[in-house]
Amino acid sequence: MEKKLVLPGDHLSSAEEAEPGENTYSEKDEVYAAAVGENKTSPGHASVQTRGRKLKTPAIGDIVYCLLIKVSPNKAIGTCVASAEVEGNGRGVSFDAVLPVTAIKNDFVREVRDEVRIGDIIKAKVQKIMKSGIDISMLDNDCGVVCAFCPRCRQKMNLKEKVFICGICGWKDYKKIPLAEGEAPPPQRERFNRREYGGERGGYGQGRGEYRPRYGNSTPRRNDNRGSYGRKSFG
Repeated sequence: MEKKLVLPGDHLSSAEEAEPGENTYSEKDEVYAAAVGENKTSPGHASVQTRGRKLKTPAIGDIVYCLLIKVSPNKAIGTCVASAEVEGNGRGVSFDAVLPVTAIKNDFVREVRDEVRIGDIIKAKVQKIMKSGIDISMLDNDCGVVCAFCPRCRQKMNLKEKVFICGICGWKDYKKIPLAEGEAPPPQRERFNRREYGGERGGYGQGRGEYRPRYGNSTPRRNDNRGSYGRKSFG
């Protein structure tokens, strides 16, 4: 068999003819090369032989860097690579992953767009690996946005005193950024305590919003004439 050099993304076989093996991946019932190397695919098994170190597949707890390519109100999708590959300490396959709105920071986030945008590069951790895909999280202190681009002029923003600032138009973005080793996280925003500050709006709880009768200790009067013409009678 003649040796054939393949590149990442080259088609090797259908998933019916061969199962994905070393340095390969499967997508939509087809098997592709995940690295530069020699095609070693045989009936029933697809693989790529590389001269360097073996590629590491993602595992729960792995730290990854992701380029966000799609952002919606409740999630963001990014193309990720292992931090070891970015930092030059190893090799890993690239893969797409989902960042849920609940996995951005330990505080209330109304929409994903309020925290990250398309083109941002984030440092995250692999949280879940499922048949339907991979979920990542930015909740850890050492995770966050490492590179951001201005939403106005699309220029790379500079990080100054934990704030991303555009050097062209002056746009500022406050994003969750990775903390340095030993650095204390910022205090979480205080939650609103309904019981302490008057109970439910419109109710008869304690504090603001409680019912205060105008005359003595009379009980709350129920108005059964809502929507009518008041106390006047006609006819």
